[in-house]
Amino acid sequence: MIENFNVRKEIFEDTQHETLHFELTLDGKEYQGHYKGDEVNWFQMQPDQESHAMELEDLEAEVKKRIREWEEK
Repeated sequence: MIENFNVRKEIFEDTQHETLHFELTLDGKEYQGHYKGDEVNWFQMQPDQESHAMELEDLEAEVKKRIREWEEK
């Protein structure tokens, strides 16, 4: 279960390389990544390197959902 989720900033804002940087806490562990073009890319440590109750596919679907909600604000 995601405990905290924040979109930190837009990188390369207003360019073709615009990317969202996000961070989240999952089962007490912090993770960060980029989101661009409906694709999630994780920094190290990656959630799939740890054992979590939430499957990676479900986690990425939730990340995408929360980012879409953030973009609508």
